[in-house]
Amino acid sequence: MLRCSDQSVLCHCDRRGCNGKPLIGFSVSPEDGGANLFGKTVDSLQENVVVGESEITGTLKHVTGYTGFSSNTSEQEGNYLALKVDADSEDAIVTVELVGGTKGPVTLDEDMNIVLLIKNKDTQSIKVTVNDGEDSATKTYGLTGLTLETE
Repeated sequence: MLRCSDQSVLCHCDRRGCNGKPLIGFSVSPEDGGANLFGKTVDSLQENVVVGESEITGTLKHVTGYTGFSSNTSEQEGNYLALKVDADSEDAIVTVELVGGTKGPVTLDEDMNIVLLIKNKDTQSIKVTVNDGEDSATKTYGLTGLTLETE
């Protein structure tokens, strides 16, 4: 259950304080391990990934030959994080940005999942924004709790 104190929920508040009614909410979780994303299963990309209140933890495996991720050879090897976003509103537009990355915000399609190439867990973060046309909510997750395997 979402609470008013959750950063991923925009609440309707008045002078008496928060009445607990979220206007828009969302959750971020690791994608299902058996899901095939761009030719690799999520289990081959990551393990024990947990999305906490403001930090993502777990292990990102070192992957090579991920040609389905990008035609750019420099982006076909490294550590990848697969996430899924669930928004309260079916009409919500969800964007995900790897802050400190090179691509800028990406609008998710109806699958509501994304794979991100993590190059520096200490300087990068993930910003998720949900907008239903009337209200929006944004939450940023740190990555310092991730372990990036090297081989």
